[in-house]
Amino acid sequence: MIIEKLSRFHNKENFDCGNPLLNDFLKKYAYQNQNRYLIGVTYVIHIDNKIIGYITISAASIKKVNIQANKPYEDIPVLRIARLAVDKSYQKKGIGKRLLKFTINKAIELKENYGCAGIVVDAKDEAVEFYKKYGFIGMNTFEKHINVSMYLSLKKI
Repeated sequence: MIIEKLSRFHNKENFDCGNPLLNDFLKKYAYQNQNRYLIGVTYVIHIDNKIIGYITISAASIKKVNIQANKPYEDIPVLRIARLAVDKSYQKKGIGKRLLKFTINKAIELKENYGCAGIVVDAKDEAVEFYKKYGFIGMNTFEKHINVSMYLSLKKI
């Protein structure tokens, strides 16, 4: 299994995580978002060029009040997980965990080279427990969200 940046050579067509929105994002938008619009990078985990999971990440910032941080600035730099999905035939086999650990390492690299306080994700209800297992906590958000905003401080890693 290899994790690498999504390229036009990866076979996306057979990917099915069970969520049509996440499937369509990978098949129709992920590559153009990273290469044309520069708004996020998608990393895929694959076996023999067959994608079995992916994670899309981007730079972001959050308000310190959202995480009750004792920081000198109002806006805190973070890495955002925009999407994480695993093909149905590979779910519950550690693929999501591997993609998350890969992303945590990317955040640590950002912290050491540019500044990054943590990782944020707007988790779907069914994914909240997954993120809690790895230390993510709920954020104080004042906007109404469909998903649950969660934060992992890099100080806890």
